[in-house]
Amino acid sequence: MASHFNLYVDADACLRFQLVTANGDVLLTSKAFEDEDAAIAAIWSVREAAARGRITDLTGSVPENRPTD
Repeated sequence: MASHFNLYVDADACLRFQLVTANGDVLLTSKAFEDEDAAIAAIWSVREAAARGRITDLTGSVPENRPTD
């Protein structure tokens, strides 16, 4: 199975989502949302950012196997 998003209600009765890898690891857990529409809109934003977002390395290190720009 591919990565997927789990939409769920937390202990405070707020909606959250998790991005889960194919092997079941949770990559991220969202902030709390008051309604399902807002949570789903945020999932779409994460999907868009993952597909098109640039990586900004703020660590100052350059791994040996990473090409430089």
